[in-house]
Amino acid sequence: MKIAVFDTETVNTVKPFCYNVGVVIYDTEQEKTLFKKEWVIKDIWYNKPLFATAYYAEKRPIYIKRMRARKIKLVTYRECCKELLSIFNQYEVQFAYAYNSPFDDGVFKFNCEWFKVVNSFDNLPILDIATLVHKVIAFTSEYQNFCDKYELYTETGNYSTTAENVYRYITNQIDFLEEHTALNDSEIELEILLYCINKGCEFGKEYKKYSSIPRIKELKFIDKRNGKDKIKEYIFKNCKKIRISKDKTQVTIS
Repeated sequence: MKIAVFDTETVNTVKPFCYNVGVVIYDTEQEKTLFKKEWVIKDIWYNKPLFATAYYAEKRPIYIKRMRARKIKLVTYRECCKELLSIFNQYEVQFAYAYNSPFDDGVFKFNCEWFKVVNSFDNLPILDIATLVHKVIAFTSEYQNFCDKYELYTETGNYSTTAENVYRYITNQIDFLEEHTALNDSEIELEILLYCINKGCEFGKEYKKYSSIPRIKELKFIDKRNGKDKIKEYIFKNCKKIRISKDKTQVTIS
């Protein structure tokens, strides 16, 4: 089976104009990468005021260096989609994967509609690597202990399952930082996918995705009323603050 792992970089999430696309073609039977490529999109790249608003606009020198070294191809969005479709056909790709694929799927739909281009993924199922992570990594004590050790939490206090933090876990490289360029991110996402396959997931199958991976906090205190010690245990999910009244009879969470 041949699969494609891809990633996109966009100006923002509201109007996700795409300026960078990367793809890796992998043979699941031979267990090797057959092809990889990256594009910078002219339509956005040369619109400097728009590109300047991009979340990762500071990455521009990286792209310039790689384009000068001919490691990245500068094309129109139309040319990128046409070439992608040709690659999928050439390698007879059966499935495409992306981390949090609904976002990248939405990026292609938005840009294809904006630029009036045929979507390269119209006839190719797109599967979410994050669902495999939730199946075999996110709920394990090993991963959650790793997150606790390095305080890898979401803004709401749950366990983080970003590609960056999952990659840190599977490689034991806590200092790893995602480059946030499309090909580099596609390569680490392929590594995450293969790790999940080795843990029992199947190619071509999507699993349940959870909105959050709750972190359970435990609070124990002693109630000495009536002259007796009574231990009460309170377990709270998704709470940032726990406040206990002075007499320890009331617990407020937020």
